[in-house]
Amino acid sequence: MKFPSTVFGGRLPKLTSLTLHFLHTDLRGFSFPSLTQFTFATATKTSVRDLTSFLERCPLLEFVEIHLTYTQEPPIAPPRKRVRLDALKELRLDQTASTSGLIDHLILPQCIEMALKGQFTGEVLDQSGSPAARIHPSSIDHLPVTRGITKAVAMPNSCVLSGPNGTLRFCCFEGTRGKFDAEFFTSFSPISTLEIRELWVGQNTKSSFGGGPKHWKQTASGVRSAFEVLTKVEELTIVGCETKPIFAMLETATDEGVLLPRLRRLSIYVGCGDLDIPALVRCSKARKEHLQPLGEVTIVFTEAAASALLAEVESLKDFAAEVNYRVGVAPTLAWDDVDCGNV
Repeated sequence: MKFPSTVFGGRLPKLTSLTLHFLHTDLRGFSFPSLTQFTFATATKTSVRDLTSFLERCPLLEFVEIHLTYTQEPPIAPPRKRVRLDALKELRLDQTASTSGLIDHLILPQCIEMALKGQFTGEVLDQSGSPAARIHPSSIDHLPVTRGITKAVAMPNSCVLSGPNGTLRFCCFEGTRGKFDAEFFTSFSPISTLEIRELWVGQNTKSSFGGGPKHWKQTASGVRSAFEVLTKVEELTIVGCETKPIFAMLETATDEGVLLPRLRRLSIYVGCGDLDIPALVRCSKARKEHLQPLGEVTIVFTEAAASALLAEVESLKDFAAEVNYRVGVAPTLAWDDVDCGNV
């Protein structure tokens, strides 16, 4: 269905919210100076210049969401002069919109929420030879939300990065981030994740299809590669994960003593009954022997634990300064959850 730009003369000076859902629309004919929220979905090819031209004519925009459902094309190079959206606080782009290079054409000084979908490899093309969603290196100085990352939430095929300037949410293709490893933090190049102090690793402990509890399988090599690039992590929270490979890497000796040398606080949500206490005790003991002990260990069970298990937990007090355990509910982890960046 075609939505002509001549409707209302192309101008509604008091319009504050606009949703265009799969309409054949020429955005160049519209100007909405009071618009604060814009959601746009189309199957008609729309150039980056048409999008930026429209956005520039809506200086009060605070929220923009764009879905482009057509074959991806290689992104065009960043322009000499970018469009500045001083009021924009939240930007959400689907795979094609992320691939288009649109983000490289914008200056977003107040944006504190950005959600992007795609296969983020840091390269122009993905493994299949198709255009890959990426952020051009020259864009970083114009996107404050990408700087000062201090917290990461790693989940299967998605990642949430946050800091004092806001929250970045990445949703990757199914299967491209199935394992927790260094690529969770190096593939979003050139965004720096070297200053991450707080790390969450996990997933929801119940299947979205109503099945029984599951845990996220881990590999020792993957966990090690991630820990090797996160040298400044001080707090680690594990939710619904296979714990043995993680604990094994936390006791691994390095030139600096152990992996994650600054780690002081460890929290485990035992959502799937997967808690390897002997491995945790070995890990805690090794870190104490290397003079980098855990300051606080917290274990949250979904139901009351057996006395024998609690006795094993108590033995951790020989190696960690403080050990706490209780019954509680695991947090909900989802890449697009409003609170995921603040759990």
